[in-house]
Amino acid sequence: MLEKSYAIELAVDEDTGKVVGFIQAISDGVLSAYIPLLEVVPEYKGRGIGTALVQRIFERLRDLYMIDLLCDPELQTFYEKQGMSKASGMVIRHYQNQSGTVVG
Repeated sequence: MLEKSYAIELAVDEDTGKVVGFIQAISDGVLSAYIPLLEVVPEYKGRGIGTALVQRIFERLRDLYMIDLLCDPELQTFYEKQGMSKASGMVIRHYQNQSGTVVG
């Protein structure tokens, strides 16, 4: 999933060497980027890992015109603290495919 990304940033636990968080961006490399995923392992939440990952990906995408993402309402405050603005959008969700496996 991450191999085909335009950019990714990883958070690694220095003691275990395990990836404990990541953020992914897909982009045309010219004008726009979309961030579909920011994930932090539950035991590591509340340590600033998500904030650091957002800051790192924003730095990598700084030359693009727009960086978009969609999130649930309870996450909007987090992204506002990162300098993003609320917007509206439209989506289709095929929850049966959420694991990445196509059903059918």
